[in-house]
Amino acid sequence: MKILVLAPDFLPNPGGVALFLHHICTQLACFGHRVDILTVGEGMPKAADHGQPYHVHRYANLRRFSSLSPLWRIIRLHCRNRYEVVFVGHFMTTHALGAWLLRRLAGVPYVILSHGNDLRYSVSTKADRYVARLLIDNAATMLGNSRFTADRIREMGYQGPVEVLNPGVDPVHFHPDVDTSAVRQEYGLDGRRVLLTTARLVARKNVAGVLRALPQVLAVVPNITYLIAGDGEEREHLESLCEELGLRHYVRFLGYVENSRLPALYCASDLVVMPSYEVKSTGDMETFGISFVEANACGKPVIGGRSGGTADAVIDGETGLLVDPNDVDAIARCILRLLTDRDLARRLGENGRRRVEREFSWQQVGRRLEAMLAEFTGQ
Repeated sequence: MKILVLAPDFLPNPGGVALFLHHICTQLACFGHRVDILTVGEGMPKAADHGQPYHVHRYANLRRFSSLSPLWRIIRLHCRNRYEVVFVGHFMTTHALGAWLLRRLAGVPYVILSHGNDLRYSVSTKADRYVARLLIDNAATMLGNSRFTADRIREMGYQGPVEVLNPGVDPVHFHPDVDTSAVRQEYGLDGRRVLLTTARLVARKNVAGVLRALPQVLAVVPNITYLIAGDGEEREHLESLCEELGLRHYVRFLGYVENSRLPALYCASDLVVMPSYEVKSTGDMETFGISFVEANACGKPVIGGRSGGTADAVIDGETGLLVDPNDVDAIARCILRLLTDRDLARRLGENGRRRVEREFSWQQVGRRLEAMLAEFTGQ
């Protein structure tokens, strides 16, 4: 297949959406398909795209009439390469008009993948809402990154087929047998029970809920260190909350952690906890939670919030525990349950690793997407 991918959020952005699209495009290219990616960042050093199995084309994201640049580039690239399908890597409006135009003029089908929150922030104006309806109504199919997101797509009135395409992980990079000695020495973890959250520090991740639960946990298990890997707008508030709760000696804010260091952090922890919730005032929510699957790949049990799409990433009672994210007492009980019942924690972690190997490798995710796209090209 000849596939054009539209993805304004792409490498070198470090976020989960950019990495998701990079990995599935890599897989499609390795399966023998031609994959061209149209993204922002014209003038970026070529080293950012060098050595990839796919082809990257970048355009300038102009403030005024910013949609004209991708529209023109989509048409020009199609005239050169004659694409068989367009894959819109996350929900957008006017920047994807070229996909709709190709379908109208050349009969090229397009498929849209939504990551959940993009359904909300992409439709801030009346023009966006009009174009969103145009794009949705003419899509060959729509994909959601979880069952929750798929339901949200249906709630928007989309009448066509909706499929689920969960993100994946690299089970070779994330595995249980990582040497943790350097991490344990760096953060003084010997003799400690270790809780870990790896997340962008925004309200929906509910790190504050874990901090508020921690005094109850410490009353039973006093030798705890809570590692918080990530950065974001909530960090200052969370650091103040630590001081207020008297937790300064039990909590370490690590800031942004490179992907290469994450497996050692997971393996040095006893469990990963991120009881995410929906922020009612903004509609921001967890629509999957890739850190749960990464932790499972390292053989660790997880605790997630019973909210949004987390149930796709965490099977309650099998790979981890789901908890009411608004109930601090319940969060504390879940943490204590996994800290005090080592057999349960080990079983959940082992089940999670097996599930990753069975369902979540990037090759498996890529094959699922390949089959979905091939359905609309006759291949």
